[in-house]
Amino acid sequence: MRVPRLLREVAWPHRGLLAAAVACVLAATAAGLSVPLLFRDLVDRITATGDLALLRQLALFGLGVFVVRSVFLYGQIHLNFAFAHRATADLRERLFARVLRWPVERLGTWDSADVMSRALQDTQLVHTHLLVGLVDFVATAVTLLGTVVMLFVLDWRLATVTFAILPGTAVLARHFGGQIQQASAVAQRRVAELAGRVRDVVAGARIVRAFVQEHREEGLFASENRRLLRDQLRIARLVALEVSAMSLATAAGLIAFLWVGGQLVAARLMTPGELVAFIAYVAMAIEPGVNLTRLYSHARQAVAALDRVDEILRVPVVTDPSGARDLEGPLGEVAFEDVWFAYEPGRWALRAVDLRIRPGEHVALVGPSGAGKSSLVNLLLRFYDPTRGRITVGGVDLREVRTASLRRRIAYVPQETVLFAGTVRENIAYGRPDAPLEEVVRAAVAANADGFIRALPRGYDTPLGEGGLNLSGGQRQRIAIARALLLDPDLIVLDEATSSLDTESEASVQEAIERLMAGRTALIIAHRLSTVRRAHRIVVLSDGRVVQEGTYESLMAQGGPFRALAAGQLLPEPAAQPLPR
Repeated sequence: MRVPRLLREVAWPHRGLLAAAVACVLAATAAGLSVPLLFRDLVDRITATGDLALLRQLALFGLGVFVVRSVFLYGQIHLNFAFAHRATADLRERLFARVLRWPVERLGTWDSADVMSRALQDTQLVHTHLLVGLVDFVATAVTLLGTVVMLFVLDWRLATVTFAILPGTAVLARHFGGQIQQASAVAQRRVAELAGRVRDVVAGARIVRAFVQEHREEGLFASENRRLLRDQLRIARLVALEVSAMSLATAAGLIAFLWVGGQLVAARLMTPGELVAFIAYVAMAIEPGVNLTRLYSHARQAVAALDRVDEILRVPVVTDPSGARDLEGPLGEVAFEDVWFAYEPGRWALRAVDLRIRPGEHVALVGPSGAGKSSLVNLLLRFYDPTRGRITVGGVDLREVRTASLRRRIAYVPQETVLFAGTVRENIAYGRPDAPLEEVVRAAVAANADGFIRALPRGYDTPLGEGGLNLSGGQRQRIAIARALLLDPDLIVLDEATSSLDTESEASVQEAIERLMAGRTALIIAHRLSTVRRAHRIVVLSDGRVVQEGTYESLMAQGGPFRALAAGQLLPEPAAQPLPR
């Protein structure tokens, strides 16, 4: 388990705050440990002499001690939370940065709700129970150790009797702690599953209502929520049992020492003041003793959470090789040279693909589902590397190029438009966050999006709902095209939407796509006859191989796979209608 090392990595950058908090702990504890000695002097000296002046001195000294302790206690708490908050913020940022750099294939194997649960809830558990608890543990341990030392200083015989019960409490703590950690891991998985259901229902709210499945979804949520409740109640029972058992063990020790202490005072082997001080130290030790048990239980929960976070951090990330260079100058020809690719060993998605795309050429990829169209795009964007063969741009192998440098030259318009929480302007400028408004508007105009954007309540500053669900499909597509136009890329990669639009929206989107591709190299996964007709060249894929290649007219004349696709699978052209102005 890498958890101890990860904890060190998280805490080390903030060691100054941690050290200052621990220093405050030591000072506050030292002040607190002097208080029972005041009780001893008060009982023994004042009762023996009746000296009121001495009483005033002791009272003033005690007040000073409490003031000093309060100051250091404030410093301890403030610095402790500052350390924990900063370390947790760093951990969340580290986790988020890791997910952003995951290989694409790993993104598909993790439930997004599970990732969110780990990034938010599990890191919060680490914050509350491990990072805050770290200084709390030091404070508790130092207080407990200090009281133990003082108890043995006052009377070793009575201290021995008092702490004879400790081995039993250690066994109890270990027994309950293991059960609590296991139960916490189960509960955290339940939370992730519950978050996934909420996400699915919110994202598919229209489908849920259209199919009248509200009651079914409520029942499924309630069922999962009840399972989570049972797990949480089990943790609560275990914690309650642990604390109760520890309190009972502590009480047994208290009764034993009172019996022995009374006998020592009666035999004049101990003064009444020393017994009072001893009782005060035992009282001081009880709370840290119980807290130590609580902190241990919480730490076991947090360790389970940190281990879940570490699972994300252990996933290897995509990195550029040493010596990778930036793409410079014109992009040049894109070439797939004897490219083979498999997502899983032995299951080829692409086989011996040779394809060259000249600068400024528009190439349409067509083929049945699973033919390899998306795989070609994934390789070009370097979401994956070829299993065999190579892909070059301007004669340079993509594996020798810095990935960010490549992707800045490419605009990717996916089949399903992705819009982020934020304003319309922020979504269009996603690839160029510093782009001035004038350029954003110019891109929107070219994408036939300016008209409907200005009709929104706040124009370009209108916040979009999650996924842009308050926009129509055609409007979302045009914002995605405006986003690509603003990048002014050399190469367009377009995965054409398969969803049907009304005739006017279809015409607006097609005109925007034409403007986007004008004068640029384009690779299009085509689903519409209109797109295929306008392409300079069509590449037909089947079972991962290129089986036909040519213009629309030549392929229709040849017959074969393309003619069958054109007749049965490509979407027909929309009815002619004047383009909107």
